[in-house]
Amino acid sequence: MHKLTIMIVIFCFLLLSGCGQEELAEEDLVDGRETVGEQRAEEVEAGNFPLFWDGEEERQFYTLPELEEEVKELLGDNYWPEVNLSAAELERLTGITEDMYVDFLAERQMLDAHIDTMIIIHAKEDYVGTIEQAIETYRSGLIEQNKNYPQNLSKARASRIETINDYICFVQLGADTTPLADRGNEAVMAHCLEENEKALYVLEQAILQ
Repeated sequence: MHKLTIMIVIFCFLLLSGCGQEELAEEDLVDGRETVGEQRAEEVEAGNFPLFWDGEEERQFYTLPELEEEVKELLGDNYWPEVNLSAAELERLTGITEDMYVDFLAERQMLDAHIDTMIIIHAKEDYVGTIEQAIETYRSGLIEQNKNYPQNLSKARASRIETINDYICFVQLGADTTPLADRGNEAVMAHCLEENEKALYVLEQAILQ
């Protein structure tokens, strides 16, 4: 009986010792996870990564001659305007006066029979709508003036006006449309419209960048 009692006591002691080891092992496991977590948190601090972005790049603003060069570079030999208009000539053609804009660039072909034209006007804020309307009236006049000249009429009808921020752009391009004449007016218009869209695309990219 005495031996049985001793064995029971020893068994209970061993059992209690085993439970303590299990609890300690569990505590060590939890502590280990926290330590790894803390270490990983330290590893991912911003200071441990290379700095890829150091602020926004300074925006580049194009001058009007630079905008013109962008269009010329894109269209190459298909850009035909060659004569710069003065402020007085712009006013005579469109009614747009110097008090309405910050700056302008207007080019057309030398001969009146050839009508490729590009106008870019940096409008004063209060005159954006006024200049848009003046250019629309100018465009309508060109269509009317060329109604007896099929190729020029198609080119005038394909002309585009687009306002990009406070820049009003008028493009009436297309260069030589003679090879398309036998395919009809719609083919000429489609070609000119494509050239105008190219010009407006590069202007928009430059102004908004």
